[in-house]
Amino acid sequence: MIEVKSPSTAAGWIKHEKVIAYPTEGVWGLGSLNKKHLIEELNKIKGRDKEKKYILLFQSIEHAFHRLDISHKFKDKINKLSKSFTTIIVPTHDETVAIRIPKYKVLIDLLDNVGSEIISTSANISGQPACKNISEVKKVFSNKIFGILALPLGGEKGPSRIFDVKNNSYVR
Repeated sequence: MIEVKSPSTAAGWIKHEKVIAYPTEGVWGLGSLNKKHLIEELNKIKGRDKEKKYILLFQSIEHAFHRLDISHKFKDKINKLSKSFTTIIVPTHDETVAIRIPKYKVLIDLLDNVGSEIISTSANISGQPACKNISEVKKVFSNKIFGILALPLGGEKGPSRIFDVKNNSYVR
């Protein structure tokens, strides 16, 4: 597994359709471009049910609104929630999508360098605890992912809260 400290190098891996590990605000993440074959690869890596969805990380709320067909009636609430450490479940024209707008500079730099949203999930085997540090990420995923953006976590104490805007309630 390749290890780098450059968000632009890690973004290049993502643009070349690699699955990588990276720090988020509170937990280690795994992700790649939002493409069907990469979602399938991530499901295999994690041992995850193919029906379970992933979070989409966007570099800005404007980018999320541009890329997704989100109802105007939810935009004010989504705007407000996007300023906090919250994953937001939003209804689109044909499905619901979980989105998050990071506030952590490392993750913003990664997304800016990729130039599009990425699928994201915690760095763990499905049903197991999330990896707590780079050593655990290497141990669990050494032969399964391309590389790791080896920078510190962003200072939060765990994963983001999750808010469902349609039901107007937190689900985690």
